[in-house]
Amino acid sequence: MQFSTSISTLPLALAATSILVAACGKGDPGSPTATETATATVSGVVTAATGAVIERASVKIGSATGTTGTDGRFELRDLPVGNRTIITSAPRFDQRSESVSLSAGTNAHDVVLSHQTIFTHQNALANLPAGRAEYKVAIAFLPGLRDPATGNPLDSRRLVSGASGTGCSIWCLPNELEEVKRRALELAGGNVALIGTTTLLDQPADYEKLLQALSQFGAQSLHPELANIPILFVGHSQGGCTAYGFSRAHGPRVAGFVTMKGGCHAPGPAGAAAPVPGFFLIGRVDEPHRTANITPVFEAGRAAGAPWSLSIDAFGHGPIVDIALMFDWIDAVLTARLPATAGAPLRAVSETVGWLGNRSTGAISTYACYGSARSSASWLPSREAALGWQRMSGGTVVVGAC
Repeated sequence: MQFSTSISTLPLALAATSILVAACGKGDPGSPTATETATATVSGVVTAATGAVIERASVKIGSATGTTGTDGRFELRDLPVGNRTIITSAPRFDQRSESVSLSAGTNAHDVVLSHQTIFTHQNALANLPAGRAEYKVAIAFLPGLRDPATGNPLDSRRLVSGASGTGCSIWCLPNELEEVKRRALELAGGNVALIGTTTLLDQPADYEKLLQALSQFGAQSLHPELANIPILFVGHSQGGCTAYGFSRAHGPRVAGFVTMKGGCHAPGPAGAAAPVPGFFLIGRVDEPHRTANITPVFEAGRAAGAPWSLSIDAFGHGPIVDIALMFDWIDAVLTARLPATAGAPLRAVSETVGWLGNRSTGAISTYACYGSARSSASWLPSREAALGWQRMSGGTVVVGAC
């Protein structure tokens, strides 16, 4: 009986052993084992914000890298499960880095890239707003040598890029920087390239640096017009002298220049800058040598018929405070100067169609109605710019008809 009982229980023991082996062995063919780690696959489509697929975009998670095809699709296999970082990049788009949670098996993840707007070449930076078929003008902000308050080097790249930070970027206050950038991007129908740099000196080698940077920005962005685009300068201190010096050497390329409180303008003939609209700014309590430099340069140009204006504010060596005046002047100059056809020469301005400001009285008048010596008056390109000039000069008389 005992022998019979032992025989009958043997199949049960073998069955229990089989169950235990199954639980500890491979079991389900789709499940990982102790020697087999679960992996993930991720696939998706890379597109621009407009919805257009992006070909040849690079997609990377760890050491795994893929490239999108003509349909914008990518697939990365054999990835570790868990939270990972996916980095996507493509020419002329901003790189995107984001976290993804990968499960074992197949995962879907699409990526949307933004068009690149910030380009760099050596010590120059360009802000090229997306969606522009063609840029019509480059506005170059040229800083001075050093912040007079701190002694630190000045750099206009932060102004152009909108990056946060401390210190002066021609203007110092965040609200000033934002207003200048915003209003500059609204000019010429928004078809504006903004250029920022470290200090450029008034010398041919530095003029060439700027020209080379514009050419490189054109190549990087696939906007070849940047290599020959008209330039409007806004320069402060040393930057103002460089803006004027560049205009003397490359006047046909310059739509206009604003030079604020420099004391280093070349005193010789205006050269190729003579036909270029210019705005000179003096600080009433700035160092006297700057007034002594700017005034005769301006007066010699005006005597030769140059379409230039001179304003004097009540401050020291800082840049212009009346930003509205500056942009009224720039807007009117660009309206008058930019050609209707891209690539055509800049249009000439006629002194007779502008306004004149009496530097002694602050009175403003149309050219035809001006009763004093025109050759010493400030020339303004529009009524709005003339009213702004008068606001700074303290005059009240406006003569619009005679």
